[in-house]
Amino acid sequence: MAIEGLHHIGIYTRSVDESLIFYTENLEFQQQWRGIVDHPTGKLDVAIINRGGCVIELVRPADLSVITPKAGPVQHVALKVSHIEEHVEKLERRGIELHPAEIESLPTLLNGVKHIFLYGPSGERIELAEEYNAGSGTPPNKLSKGP
Repeated sequence: MAIEGLHHIGIYTRSVDESLIFYTENLEFQQQWRGIVDHPTGKLDVAIINRGGCVIELVRPADLSVITPKAGPVQHVALKVSHIEEHVEKLERRGIELHPAEIESLPTLLNGVKHIFLYGPSGERIELAEEYNAGSGTPPNKLSKGP
């Protein structure tokens, strides 16, 4: 018996349709499966989306009160990206609010990480993260928007 890897990340959502639009149009995920799942708590509207081997299960629970705005033990989901600045520009053009407003550089995390956060339609916190080699002497690309 051995753990083979991460199977999927489950995210509760108030609307699977709205979440599908958000993840496919803004983060370029592709829908892999959609259906109604019989569950002990009731019938669940579920969609499975995939991007680069990252599988997310979008679930509209039978009891919507289980979706809370409070952070739980899983603080965020981080998506690995290249050319983070291009992603940020695209999201800003679509009116998606980013937190903080500028890309942050963390040169002491791993070999260096640039990152920024956004929120999904049901309040899920999503991080876009790009690794760079902080020890290479080559600074990362422009880290902030503006003049």
